[in-house]
Parts: sequence; structure tokens; C-alpha cells
Amino acid sequence: MAEWIETYRGVVSAWECDIVEHFTIAYYFEKFADATRNFVELIGEGEALGAQVGAGPSRLVTTFQAELRGGAAFHMTSAVTGLDATTLRIGHQVVDTASGKTITWLAESLALPPGVAQATRKRLSSLVVEWPGPEVAPPAPMPGAKGNLTGRDRVKPWEVDERERLSLSDHVHRFSAAGMHFLTSVGMSGGYMHANRRGFSTFLLDVELISAARLGERIDVHTAVGQIGNTSMRYVHRMSGADGRDIATMVQAGVQLDLDARRPTPFPAEIRDRVTPLLSKT
Repeated sequence: MAEWIETYRGVVSAWECDIVEHFTIAYYFEKFADATRNFVELIGEGEALGAQVGAGPSRLVTTFQAELRGGAAFHMTSAVTGLDATTLRIGHQVVDTASGKTITWLAESLALPPGVAQATRKRLSSLVVEWPGPEVAPPAPMPGAKGNLTGRDRVKPWEVDERERLSLSDHVHRFSAAGMHFLTSVGMSGGYMHANRRGFSTFLLDVELISAARLGERIDVHTAVGQIGNTSMRYVHRMSGADGRDIATMVQAGVQLDLDARRPTPFPAEIRDRVTPLLSKT
């Protein structure tokens, strides 16, 4: 019978928290990667799919509805939410173990390896359940301008996964760091956050993995702003290789958070005034 299966169980460690004083987004993706591999294994398709799941282009749309803070116990459940000729869709729910409430949703679309056996397809089809999470919109158009350079480094040995490619979480770690460089450029620096007890709290991520980054390869990240509201802002990161090819993109939407009230708070005029001219460049 089709059902949601527990695929991860853990706790938020103190060193996994960020300047916003909650679970860093990249560590969610470290656990999501575990959950996906565990799910394939738990449904008996580890040998047929295994490390090949997600080896091609993929999309991961994550909606954060509540935060996890240091010491929080949480677990994940996963299910097949769709299947077609080339794509396997897996849904993940992050559950606050103390309350039993789903606080984060991930809709993951993975390229199926070529030549998947008919028996495997039949098995996956029998497990499909309806997606109960937030509606997943089609990918939004990318800004015309790629924006300023916000990250540049190389892939380290400890950052590669079982396929010898840059791990999912290390893509997001770079995008997260790029976000801080972008925020600093518009006046929302680490110093500003500490002095004013403010942070940028993400509520939506749309990650697309396009091509693999390999050990030792140089990676560049550029960031362009897409929108600013009263308390919210959306910007787009593009990751590319030294050869200019696209590696990944991430659309990030979040709010300025009052770190004491744990509620969104309006951007000051000085930050808005620095962001607004950038909108005309995208």
C-alpha cells in the first residue's frame, strides 16, 4: 500500500545553526539527500536505482513554514508523489518530533536513470500518493542579468558525495554564503544584523541542479535581486564552472526577521534605497 515512510531522524546540533539562530538551510539539504537515498533503499529499489537517482538534472522546491532551533528533535517522511517517462517525484515532510507538526515541505523532481526496468517502474507507480503540501509552481523566469560575483572557490575533497560530485548540501552552503555577500552589498551585513538583532529568514527555496561540479573545479556564484517587499525579498543565485557552463541555480525568498520577537519586520529605508535601483538591472 502506498504510504509515507520515515526516512530520517535526527536533532539540530548547535554547530548547525546560523546567524539567524536556527537550523541552517544547507543542513536541511544534507538530511534531504540522506532521506532520498534511504527512501529508495527502504522501498526495495536501492540496487536498481541507488546512487544513480538524481545523477541527472533535478529540481528541489522547499517551503519552510516554521523554524527548527538548536536542540530540536525532528524526523522526515517521504513518498513517491509522481512518475513519468523521465522523472521521479519524491515528496518529503520535515516533522517537529515534539509537536508532530510538519514544518517544512520538499517537492523533489529527479531524473530517472536511462534503462530503468519495467518492474521498477511498476513498483514506483504502485507507491504514488497525492502531494499534500504547498502547490509547486513552474520555475520562474530567471532575471536577465546574472548579477554581481558573490562566491568563488574550488570543490574540496570533503565536499564530494558517493558519485564524486559536489554534494547537494555544499551547493546550498555556497548559495547561502553568496546570499550574505549580496545582503552585505545592500547594507544588511553581519554587523547590521548583530547590532539590530535582525536576520534574513528563508521561507522558499527553488534549487535546480543542471550539471555536476567535480573535485578541484573552480566555482563562481553570481546573485541578482528579483523583488523586494515590505518585509520580504527574493534573489537568484547562479553557479557556474570555470568553463562558463551552468552548474546550478537557486531562487531564495525570505523575510527580515526580528531575532527576539521571531517575527518578520520591515526593511529600513536605507536598505530599500540600495536594493530598488538593482531591480531595474534585472
